[in-house]
Amino acid sequence: MDASESATPSTQTAEPTHRPSWRPCPQCGAKRVYRSHRRSFTERILSLAGMKIRRCHACGLRYTRLGGSVLLMADVEGLLRRLALVALMIGGLGLILAAVIFYGAWRASLGEAGLLIVVR
Repeated sequence: MDASESATPSTQTAEPTHRPSWRPCPQCGAKRVYRSHRRSFTERILSLAGMKIRRCHACGLRYTRLGGSVLLMADVEGLLRRLALVALMIGGLGLILAAVIFYGAWRASLGEAGLLIVVR
């Protein structure tokens, strides 16, 4: 290698770190669709489940695919938020029911032992 070769800049371009998806954007049809960074806990769970989140550079749409269907990330996060709220409500109702059953059993055991005082 002589000095003239090292002084001349290379005509080859560097490999891109992110390659566009082979499927176009479902909203605008652009080919510049890339993997998107995970933004929330929900998206981390989805990525662990194997769902790859994509973002279109032309229109900014963030989505994932499930089989042949396109799921918008805003819709997925809203659905998971509602499911978490329902699970929280069911858990709360279960705790209330357990407390009522426990209290009833406790009162019944006091009555059988003769420790319950009835005031009339």
